[in-house]
Amino acid sequence: MTAIAKSQPSYPRLALILGALAAFGPLSIDTYLPALPTIATDFATTTAAVQQTLSAFFVGLALGQLFYGPVSDRMGRRAPLLFGCAMYTVVSIGCAFAGSTIGLMGLRFLQALGSSAGVVIG
Repeated sequence: MTAIAKSQPSYPRLALILGALAAFGPLSIDTYLPALPTIATDFATTTAAVQQTLSAFFVGLALGQLFYGPVSDRMGRRAPLLFGCAMYTVVSIGCAFAGSTIGLMGLRFLQALGSSAGVVIG
């Protein structure tokens, strides 16, 4: 009889995926900063008002890390990570269609909650 060879897990691929997930939070900040003046112009508001959306993102990122740590210890890593990625994706689409600074602020907060799953678990 011939033995069936089990496929070895691809650790380099896993490392790349987890690294990309961990970069969601920082990339969401770095790609957003250059657009602040344009967003202020589009919403007909001040740059200071749009900067509050960045503050909301930082608060969401901090609170999300406090949430996902214990949840991943209790439930495992896969479910919270998939939930966070799905939340990040859906809310990012919502951010693209935000109609006001207040709406964008709330969506950026939720986006940070989703991206913090990658920061904690990745």
